[in-house]
Amino acid sequence: MSCIYKIKEALNSFTSTEKAIADYILEHRSETIEKSAQELGAITKTSAAAWIRFAQKLGYKGLTAMKVDIAKGSQEEDELFSVIIEENDSLDTMVKKVYQMSLQHIDKTYKLLNNESLDSAINYCIHAKRVFLVGIGGSGIVCTDLMHKLTRINKEVIYHEDPHILLARIAHIQKEDVLIAISYSGETALVNSSVEYAKKNEAPVIAITQYNIRSTLANLANVKLYTPIVEKELRLGAIASRNSALSLTDLIYYGVAKMDFAKTKEDLIKTRNLIHEMDTK
Repeated sequence: MSCIYKIKEALNSFTSTEKAIADYILEHRSETIEKSAQELGAITKTSAAAWIRFAQKLGYKGLTAMKVDIAKGSQEEDELFSVIIEENDSLDTMVKKVYQMSLQHIDKTYKLLNNESLDSAINYCIHAKRVFLVGIGGSGIVCTDLMHKLTRINKEVIYHEDPHILLARIAHIQKEDVLIAISYSGETALVNSSVEYAKKNEAPVIAITQYNIRSTLANLANVKLYTPIVEKELRLGAIASRNSALSLTDLIYYGVAKMDFAKTKEDLIKTRNLIHEMDTK
């Protein structure tokens, strides 16, 4: 994930000092790479220490590492195509916009992906006695999809669309389990309450949420997998965030499935055969 992309995605969650640093980087990439921490602090009326802390907050070991990443991504192009659906769009225009929007969202999701975090999430699921899922609304659709996939390969997974039944199940979570919490905003009350309860019971938590390093869910989770901040004022059913989250849960599923291909194949065949048998009766 490029540094410039990280900054753009997290811009609304920065403090005033961090915002000053971020704005300078976005407007003066070459100067940022060339100048020292002391010079950058003086120019932005912050400090050298503030610049170092900013780099570390973005996941870098220090300012030098962040500069290297800025240099690598200095040729990135800004998006020029508006994908807001308008009332007067023709069917052809709408199809083109949705196609472009889908490509952009998936591309952004993979740019935000941290392979180490994904690997941790997969390993938690592989070794968990049970995988608990929590999500509401559009996020619930993602939970249902992952539940179906994991069930087909004989992984014990727990989810229910009724929040009261779901909470009744989560009440029995243990440290040998794992909770995957899905919330675009990172501030869904039921989701965060479930996460807090899971942590009290020493169960690890995997969060799938928008790239906001200050959100409640991101700060509670053991592992964070981020979706891009791409929704407009009218979210049109949260289509973009749902598709991004589905991409991430698919990666978790594939990671779990590939650990033992022989067993996965056997489990999928058993599932397919039974369903086929029932459908033909």
